[in-house]
Amino acid sequence: MTDPILFARLRHLAERAPIVVAHRGDSGDYPENTLPAFAAAVRAGAGMIEFDVHASRDDVLVCIHDETLDRTTNVVDIFGRRQVAVADSSAAELARLDAGTWKAPAHRGASVPTLEAALGVIQAGSIAMIEHKAGSAESLVGLLQRLELVDHVLVQSFTWDFVARVHALEPRIALGALGEGRWTDAHWANLPRTHARLVHWDVHDLVTEDVERLQKLGYLTCVYTANSDATLIGAATMGVDAITTNHPQRLQRLIQRGLARRRLGPPPEP
Repeated sequence: MTDPILFARLRHLAERAPIVVAHRGDSGDYPENTLPAFAAAVRAGAGMIEFDVHASRDDVLVCIHDETLDRTTNVVDIFGRRQVAVADSSAAELARLDAGTWKAPAHRGASVPTLEAALGVIQAGSIAMIEHKAGSAESLVGLLQRLELVDHVLVQSFTWDFVARVHALEPRIALGALGEGRWTDAHWANLPRTHARLVHWDVHDLVTEDVERLQKLGYLTCVYTANSDATLIGAATMGVDAITTNHPQRLQRLIQRGLARRRLGPPPEP
């Protein structure tokens, strides 16, 4: 299988240390999935920036994690209702919401950004890792084609059928297969049909033997969401190619101190 162009760049980035993947942007210090969080992650030197995408009622792709708006916006103040779904809201309605104050008053005014706006910030200094939550593959692929970014971003999803659909529409897009739980025969059997070349797994569920097998088969490996020093250093030592964290600056410092270096090659003989 021929890798999309982006994977050569990712393999180069992962040669000496795991790629720093900023989870929902620099979400430790900024409101998740907002332009300030993405800009901060770029400044922190994150090699990739992971974020979530839903579709509005009028099929505009926007960056937000939850299906509903309550947790990370002031939707109750604006519309007087709780449990308002992203999918039931127009892009214009979403643009009225404050998506920053819930994190801290200093972030008041941060909005729910469109995917297009997010890509403009992220691609200026990093690589977008787009997690599909809702919306059609056709809309996502069409936007990436219009922006001429099909060779420059990674698309991933827990819904492996969606990943396969993206490949069918645009084989040049780099793809990731998200998952959790211990690996099973079903995972190994289903992974090839996705055409993903990166596997992004729960850091608590992926074991060293899985990493070694995946890498032997040519897959890049990434774990989510590692935040403590012990987890960050342990994931790096396990040999993964990338680590998703809420604290990209912290992981960068551990790498610079030589504490989060990748173990390359097979483990030593006992």
